[in-house]
Amino acid sequence: MDSAYLVIPLPMQEFQPPPVATDEQSDKQKCHVRHSGGHQCYWRDAQYVPLLWPVALLPDLCLLEFDDLPGTVEVAEDMTAGVVASFTVNCTTPSSNGLTVTLENISPTTTFFNSPNALGNGTFQVTLGPGADLNAKEVNQYILTFRAECPGEASVTSQLFIQVKEADRLECDDTFLNTAARPLLVPENVAPTTVIYTVTLKRRGRGNLTYAFEDGSVPFTLNAVGEVFAPAAGLTRTQAGKLFEVNIVVSDGDGRSCRSLLRVQVQPVYHNTVNFTESSKAVSVFENSGPLQNITRIHAHGEGHVLYEIVSPRTVYFTIDSETGVLKNTYNLDLDRSPELVQTLLVVRAYDMLHPTDSATITVNVTVQPRNLQGPKCQPAIYVAEIPENSPTGMSLTTLSCVNKDSNNRTLQYEMENIQIPPGSFRMERNVLQVNTTLDCDSVVMASRGFQYQATILVTDSGSPQQTTRIPVLVTVSRVNEYQPECPRRFSFTIPENAAFGDFVANVNGTDRDYPFNNIEYSILGAQDVFYIGRRSGNLYVLGPLDYEKRKSYPLAISLKDLDNDVNLLPQRIKQCNITIYVKNVNDEAPVCTPEFETRTIYSTLASTTDIVMLKCHDDVEGSQLIYTIVGGNINGRFYMTNNRLFHSTFSYNRDGIFDPLNFELLVEVTDSRNIPRFSTTATVIVHVVPWTTTVPTTAAVITTTMVSKKPIILYRTEEYWAPDPWFVVVLTLTGILLFSALGLLFWRFCCRKAPTETSQPLLQNRGKMTEKNYIVTEEPSKDKGEVSTEGQHHFDGSAQDPVTGQYYLYDSSSGARRWI
Repeated sequence: MDSAYLVIPLPMQEFQPPPVATDEQSDKQKCHVRHSGGHQCYWRDAQYVPLLWPVALLPDLCLLEFDDLPGTVEVAEDMTAGVVASFTVNCTTPSSNGLTVTLENISPTTTFFNSPNALGNGTFQVTLGPGADLNAKEVNQYILTFRAECPGEASVTSQLFIQVKEADRLECDDTFLNTAARPLLVPENVAPTTVIYTVTLKRRGRGNLTYAFEDGSVPFTLNAVGEVFAPAAGLTRTQAGKLFEVNIVVSDGDGRSCRSLLRVQVQPVYHNTVNFTESSKAVSVFENSGPLQNITRIHAHGEGHVLYEIVSPRTVYFTIDSETGVLKNTYNLDLDRSPELVQTLLVVRAYDMLHPTDSATITVNVTVQPRNLQGPKCQPAIYVAEIPENSPTGMSLTTLSCVNKDSNNRTLQYEMENIQIPPGSFRMERNVLQVNTTLDCDSVVMASRGFQYQATILVTDSGSPQQTTRIPVLVTVSRVNEYQPECPRRFSFTIPENAAFGDFVANVNGTDRDYPFNNIEYSILGAQDVFYIGRRSGNLYVLGPLDYEKRKSYPLAISLKDLDNDVNLLPQRIKQCNITIYVKNVNDEAPVCTPEFETRTIYSTLASTTDIVMLKCHDDVEGSQLIYTIVGGNINGRFYMTNNRLFHSTFSYNRDGIFDPLNFELLVEVTDSRNIPRFSTTATVIVHVVPWTTTVPTTAAVITTTMVSKKPIILYRTEEYWAPDPWFVVVLTLTGILLFSALGLLFWRFCCRKAPTETSQPLLQNRGKMTEKNYIVTEEPSKDKGEVSTEGQHHFDGSAQDPVTGQYYLYDSSSGARRWI
């Protein structure tokens, strides 16, 4: 029989291919294969099932395997020993006793991990050796390869990935911890604020680190990043050779810390004490002053005995006292015999007598000057001139001729003295005086100075000592008419048409930049008789009458001529300025309506939203707003104006009630403004109303317009009245009250008073077509004493509502009498 198959004496239809276990199936679905008495069975659901099936077709779960590998675990780097991970290995035959697992490889190579430790039932542990020193910064992951072997089965390998996690702890470096064993050597002359030591750490821990000295008496400073600095003023000589000890404590955010003793040894350094406060010195002497003259004194600083000597050049003309440092000349210095003595550079050395190497040098520049006793002589010795103010910049005024006998006509220097009035007016080009800037007379300051510019020329020779000659400069600048008069910025003006003769219009206000400023003569060009202008003031005044309706603007040509702006009187400048004077319309006429008389015929049922007539009125004043008001003929208030349109309210033609007129003569006042002054006119509108008995108003009516062939004559009536002063009215009123009071008192005393026997008389109102009447209803006393008749003269048999006011009233249908309720 083929070894790949098992023959089972059972019906073939009872056996099916073994199911393939998936990851989602339970552990009961896992299977194993075993050999039993030469038979091969399939282990499923805790029992062996005989099988005739190719072994190669068994599922993968039936082979030797690692249950938990490959896998990944994390280990803190501060872990020293203990279990790192555990895993399980299953053989094909559960009861197999020969299972072995070995650590085949570690990458990277290390001895930190032990071989797997078997716990039984196929479980193994991986542990960390006691000498392990994990460091995540050096190696952050180890790969362990394990090999598992079961008897009679092929071996299987798998990997475990161990990731080293960096620990958040503070750990000091060995070099930092061992600073106490070996002192830090610092020279005495170390530069101030030099970093002499830096604290190093293996691990920084959590949060911000703090560095501090436990003993603050040391001269060193420690910053926030662990750097130790030399003193800001440097180390002193008294600190040389001393040993400073201080504890440095480093703490992290979790309160963990490490410390070490820092020992600093200051090494002494030899110091040079001889020095000069300056590197060079310049002195000058005059020639022919005789030998052994003190030229200067050289002084050097030093703690010991300082001596002086001339190092270079080797000269016989100069010597120095070795003790005092006084520099002298050995011979008379004569430049005619020895012109090379004009300038000599001497190198002087100062040194400590006991320590010659402690020395310093200084360079002394000795200049021998010839004697100069007299300054230059110049022609002219003083310069006075008059030039026009428009002289160009750079114009030459004069050329100086100067000589100097003492300096043998050597180079002369020409310059302007800093004090000039005004500053910077002139300049010197070698020996030529020139204009440096614009010379302006057109200012009040220059006028106060008499238009004179002042300056001084300095001529300096090159002798020793230098001599300077001063040459005064007085330049008077004459005025020139340079600028033309300028027109005013405003070219239009406004004047009301009711302006009277002599009223001020405007000021032309021309300008002229020539001094005297704005000295202008004004005149109006061309023939006109409406305005005139002040000759020197430039003020415009009204000369003739103005009428907006006739002419709305007046263009004028104004001539501006400057006066007295030049030395010569002839050159005058003239400028023509064109301005416009606009006449402002003033409300001086009443509105005009066309036509002034309107006639309309309407039905009483005409809709109230339909206008009866639209008045056509206008006013000559631009922008005026006409106001329309009914001032007469509006009986019972049946009409009202909306702008220039006439509307009506509901008419009443009830024989038993109010009966409106059939003809209305309305007077409409048309006012041209709400402000004073205002003018008005009156338009007449005659409205004929045709009563209509229907209760439903119609939306249209036949309107008949009667045109008057002849223009009506409008009559104006002037009423005069007496208007006394207010005090007179008050006095007259009080006097009248006192008089009538006295007469009433006399009448009451001398006359009999009659008892009132009449009852109250209610007022009844009846409105006819064109008039209003008041009726008095009397109540007569009854024949019987003490009884009063309850019925009056009229018997009211109905009530109604007034269509205009909306008030209710009682009425007598027989007499027409009414009483308001």
